[in-house]
Amino acid sequence: MTIEQSFPNFDTLTPENCRARALEAIEEHRETLMTLGTVPPTVEDFLVPYDRAYARFTRQLRPLLNLTAAVGGAKWEEAYRDVTGPLTSHLSWVRTNTTLYEQFATVDRIDLDPESAYLIDTQLTEFRLGGIDLSEEERRKLEQLDLELSELTTEYSQRVARMLSGTVTVRDTTYTLNNFTNQLALASLSDPEARAELLALSLNRGFGDCAETDTREILLRIANVRVKRAHLLGYPTHAHTVIEKETAPAVDTVTQLLRDVATRALDKLEIDAKHLRTVAHADGLSTLRASDWLYYESRLKQSELGLGDDELFPYLELWRVVENGVFYAAHELFGITMIRREDLKAWDLSCRVYEVRDEQNQLLGLFIADYFTRDGKNGGAWMTDFIASCEDTNYQSIIINCANFAPPKAGERKYLVWDEVITLFHEFGHALHGFLSQTRYSLTSGTSVPRDFVELPSQLNEMWAYHPRVIDSYMRDDRGHKAPAAIIDKIARLKFFGQAFATVEYCAAALLDQAWHGLTRSVEQTVEEFEMQALETAGVATELVPPRYRSTYFPHIFTIGYDAGYYSYMWSEALVGECEEWFEKHYPDSGGLDRQAGRRYAHEILSRGNSRDPHESFIALIGHEARPEAIFRRRGL
Repeated sequence: MTIEQSFPNFDTLTPENCRARALEAIEEHRETLMTLGTVPPTVEDFLVPYDRAYARFTRQLRPLLNLTAAVGGAKWEEAYRDVTGPLTSHLSWVRTNTTLYEQFATVDRIDLDPESAYLIDTQLTEFRLGGIDLSEEERRKLEQLDLELSELTTEYSQRVARMLSGTVTVRDTTYTLNNFTNQLALASLSDPEARAELLALSLNRGFGDCAETDTREILLRIANVRVKRAHLLGYPTHAHTVIEKETAPAVDTVTQLLRDVATRALDKLEIDAKHLRTVAHADGLSTLRASDWLYYESRLKQSELGLGDDELFPYLELWRVVENGVFYAAHELFGITMIRREDLKAWDLSCRVYEVRDEQNQLLGLFIADYFTRDGKNGGAWMTDFIASCEDTNYQSIIINCANFAPPKAGERKYLVWDEVITLFHEFGHALHGFLSQTRYSLTSGTSVPRDFVELPSQLNEMWAYHPRVIDSYMRDDRGHKAPAAIIDKIARLKFFGQAFATVEYCAAALLDQAWHGLTRSVEQTVEEFEMQALETAGVATELVPPRYRSTYFPHIFTIGYDAGYYSYMWSEALVGECEEWFEKHYPDSGGLDRQAGRRYAHEILSRGNSRDPHESFIALIGHEARPEAIFRRRGL
């Protein structure tokens, strides 16, 4: 079956039949694995069929998982809840299956190819973290904890989705809240009291104003169950179980990195605050509050750079940025061509579908772009797939990028703020990781790398948003006129503007994550008390910058797999900083945007997926270890 024939017919996909397909997949996968427990433990007899069974299993689950996230609503949520229990039990059964573990452990390693050997090692680690060494009684306890976690995280996710599906009204103006703390509207809201009210509404989400969105008790239970789970597996904290599969060497190393970066950013924040207070005092404000920061930062950006969002808007039409910016950079670097397929329809009329081809015109797959928010859709931005690239798919995939931009009015075009431009480049970096994967196994494909490495391709792809040749391609108005040279000259300075604030709010959230998952015993404080103590202990408590996410609306760490791993963005950034310098140093004439550079980067990083140690892939490209100073340089700190 071709990749085009595998493209789902979304008109026929319903919560009911996706639920049925997922439940059937669980049973089918179990039966297949039971059979594989009896075959000779060789690559061809066991490892290859095991991987194929996994690929089929995940493809059958994807429609339910992806549409629950992208479409959402009560029926999809109900279908998803119905599957989480059986799915959790099945995964627990797999990871505590002694027969399968022995099959992996006894695969003949004589003349074993490196990718197969590395896959076996990573799978053995998964078994150990899944409880293979536990007694039967302990395994039953672990399964019960995992079932409890699946129910709690699903409920947490759905309550956060309800937060985002509603609106709030501040002084006769209605707002749809972004999923993060500091609302984009704060940058343009001139009334200081309205700003304070809007930020307060954002900060108080999940704290009991509405029973249907109150997540406090749920997240406390999640944190406490994870403590019990870690102890059962023989680890002091949940963070220690997570670090076993990451590239970071130790929990303490992660915490120290976050604190070091936060300290540097806090020093710079004080300098920025003095400038903002001067502007605020001229407006008659006696005190600069957290709710005022984005407004006066925007004012300062206008006065220092002469560049406001209104000036950029005409040159940042959504689809022009996507097609002439994001796709153009991928073509210049990798030779990729994106072809609009208007004959293929996704789940919403606002989505677009593209055919993806490499520089030899070989089909790499299909790309679905879903950029607008809608009721029920998960918050934030993400990449996922329906089919992952590997040898069995002829290295073709079906990949999605989702975002949550406010949709334009009917008949109008969508214009972006700069942060949204960066989001587009970021998420397509993940997509490139999937499309350019050249691994033998689906289990090692593309983004199947440790969480603290997966953000390297996405963050690195952001650099092309600032590249003069790329900007020249996409920063044009609706009549095709280029943005004035004066505006383009100021774009480069945007990269560093406001980085102290952004770094502190990120580090505060990441250190909050480490605190929740560094617990050695059940927490007895309230959520508010825990947050306050955690931020003060970490040295990032400041009235001017709340965490990017508070615990009550932090799905990264309580639902979608970044628990004890939100640090990954910062850890990856050290790698990214080194890679950016590599591009610019080795290909100075083109500023790094060079086909030869793209081929080398794709060969060493993107094509490898998790077919070898990602750290080895990084060293193969850069030639040395990443240094924290690369973060400081990248953020202008």
